[in-house]
Amino acid sequence: MDIKIRFIFYLLAFIVFIFSLLGRGVKLGGRGITEVPLGLALWLFPLLWDTGEAAF
Repeated sequence: MDIKIRFIFYLLAFIVFIFSLLGRGVKLGGRGITEVPLGLALWLFPLLWDTGEAAF
């Protein structure tokens, strides 16, 4: 994965974690979702992508 794309994912994860610290909920449809799993997914996606490239 390109280093610029990796930076964007880490930056988005940081922003989501900051929003979760502030206690703001993200509303999708009528349901609120927690930001922590979203932040973890954004943080781990580059690692998952690189592992997939190395495996296949």
